[in-house]
Amino acid sequence: MTKASTSGRTGGAPRFGLHVSTAGGLDRIFARGEALACGTVQIFSHSSRSWEFSPPEEPLLEAYFGARSRASFSDVFIHASYLINMASEDGDIARKSVETLEKELSTARLLGAKGLVLHPGSARGGDRSKAVLRAASRIREVLDRVPGEAPPLLLENTAGAGSMLGATPEEMTEIYIAIGRPQQTGLCLDSCHLFASGFDLSEEGAGQELVSRFCEAVPGGRPSLWHLNDALFPRGSGRDRHAGLGEGHIGLPALEHLVRLAVRSETPLVLETPKGEGDEEDRKNMRRLFSLAGFPVPVELASE
Repeated sequence: MTKASTSGRTGGAPRFGLHVSTAGGLDRIFARGEALACGTVQIFSHSSRSWEFSPPEEPLLEAYFGARSRASFSDVFIHASYLINMASEDGDIARKSVETLEKELSTARLLGAKGLVLHPGSARGGDRSKAVLRAASRIREVLDRVPGEAPPLLLENTAGAGSMLGATPEEMTEIYIAIGRPQQTGLCLDSCHLFASGFDLSEEGAGQELVSRFCEAVPGGRPSLWHLNDALFPRGSGRDRHAGLGEGHIGLPALEHLVRLAVRSETPLVLETPKGEGDEEDRKNMRRLFSLAGFPVPVELASE
């Protein structure tokens, strides 16, 4: 079996990137990222709306690591399937969630990913405290099943809709403590989700305060990844609908505070902004991201 290589250049700072398609093969993600001046990328390891999952076979792994060794960056994050609900009371969904997350984490290990992003789960109208314990127990089970050197499982804050877990710092801390595997877990913070769940991001110090609160039980006291997205709906809406940078209700000034915070802490930052025909929407949002950080816009991002 091909092992996760540590070779491959990381490129220069900053580690800005996009969620990119794996169409045509996992090896294609590096060329797609380079064409858009990425220093990291995020992918789905399989269809995010399907339980069907086949881990990559040897020829695909060889092509992937070959492409990575030639690329200007090597950091890859994987986002777990949206179907996974580690807190479910439904026995069948719980079983599928555990099995799928185990495959996702094993695949992330094979690919040498920097982290696997997971939504903590949903109580589905049931008792939230019990849902936290169910999710934590199943996550711990998966972490114990996957052999050593697996990347950290990065729990992502949620938008606060309905029974979704992890929208507040207090609940996220409760989940981390219940899992009890601090060296195997981390945090992914999403700007749209923070805004949708009611947090005011307009003040310059707001981001740092939220990081401190959300990372109370996180090793290192900072997130391992930022998802930077504007929000299509107003603050406190509870709706997880992303918008292009500066095209939603968060706005460029507040997003700039978060970008500068991520740069100062050397935290990778990935855009999950809406895509259009071709890659012009990605180019536009990446140009804005570099500008918000105060960096020169790379020539790769010039309008076509």
